[in-house]
Amino acid sequence: MSKPVLLKGGLLVTMNTKREVFKGDILIEKNKIAKIAKNISHSEARVVDAKNQFVIPGLIQSHIHLCQTLGRGMADDTQLLDWLETCIWPMESRHSAKSIQASAKLSILEMQKAGTTTIMDMATVHHTNELLETVEESGLRYLGGKCMMDRKEHSGPLYETTKDSLKEAEDLIKSWHKKNELIDYALCPRFAVSCTEDLLLACGDLQKKYGVMIHTHAAENKDEIALVKKLTGYDNIAYFEKLNLLNDKMIIAHGVHVTDEEVEMLVQRKAKIVHCPSSNLKLASGIAPIESYRKRGICVGIGADGAPCNNCLDPFVEIRLAALLQKPLFGSEAMPAMSALEMATIDGARALGKEDEIGSLEVGKLADIVCVDRSHPSVCTVENPYSALVYSCSGRDVAHTFINGKQVVKNFKSTIYDEEKVKSDAIAHTKKLFKN
Repeated sequence: MSKPVLLKGGLLVTMNTKREVFKGDILIEKNKIAKIAKNISHSEARVVDAKNQFVIPGLIQSHIHLCQTLGRGMADDTQLLDWLETCIWPMESRHSAKSIQASAKLSILEMQKAGTTTIMDMATVHHTNELLETVEESGLRYLGGKCMMDRKEHSGPLYETTKDSLKEAEDLIKSWHKKNELIDYALCPRFAVSCTEDLLLACGDLQKKYGVMIHTHAAENKDEIALVKKLTGYDNIAYFEKLNLLNDKMIIAHGVHVTDEEVEMLVQRKAKIVHCPSSNLKLASGIAPIESYRKRGICVGIGADGAPCNNCLDPFVEIRLAALLQKPLFGSEAMPAMSALEMATIDGARALGKEDEIGSLEVGKLADIVCVDRSHPSVCTVENPYSALVYSCSGRDVAHTFINGKQVVKNFKSTIYDEEKVKSDAIAHTKKLFKN
């Protein structure tokens, strides 16, 4: 039986319904938060000194591509469709099982060290089983699945038949969905451009059959939207509504350019949006009006997207940008720091259907907890915890990361990986992947 852990003396930023912030302790027993109080004594617990640290819920990135990380820096200064067709799809098609695993390990190492405890991932078309094996070893909380692409003229080297795509996805659901308490499978049709209507309708059927989520991209880029309209006669989200796919188990990455009618569809169907501010800026896709979506009642999560369109996976970067970008659009009072942090914690949990389990520091919830050091010069003088966490902190400041009660980062170092080996393997596989 694992020894209890006592986080002692941190400033607890709970993100509970009252948004309580106070100096105190957290007792972890097995994989759950057993007690929260201003002072806890436990003679048998392993004590973690959290003095001069913010103690926050584990950060949730609701849109990630583990398979793309080895392509970091290889696809700068281009826009979405060219970026996909000239670099990303060819790169993903060249992956071997080993390079997928190297990419996943490097991604997870980076994210866990920066305080990410849960992700919604979209893998590539191939080698998903090997990627999930790597995820299982890492201790990361994961939702995601294989990418599905069956529209031949718009899938490049990743094309597969509708039948093959659906069969592998269903086999993976049977093997991996809720295989353990950390992994949930999600259907991942890439986007309407690369997916036939038959595939999308079948995804809806599989969702009903197995109760899994559907994760896709939509309304990211104006050229993409025009192409979807040419292919289907509909705007992105309106097309999903026409196919009866919009529901509270659908998570749509981006949503930068959404019509008023589509916003109402999202509200009525309770579908979720994931904001990826760095990606939307780097690919010149635009700025999503997140403040407006949230005021309409749409649940919005946050994510770094793939490393080649970012180029880092630090959740603090996305939280900061999310707060800053809304102010020129809606005024200086828009997206206060607490709201930005909500998207990476309790609202991220809500987007994934896990708000009763993660996303806040509350007794009975799973022990996904991050301790953020306050000693860096950019942070040390800031008393307001929300301002410090959103505007001053970065992944550099994460001292400890716990997932499901297990400490995966201790004193800024991974307890899961040999960090130098992960990096050297990634470098070697990157060279092979991009060798002419």
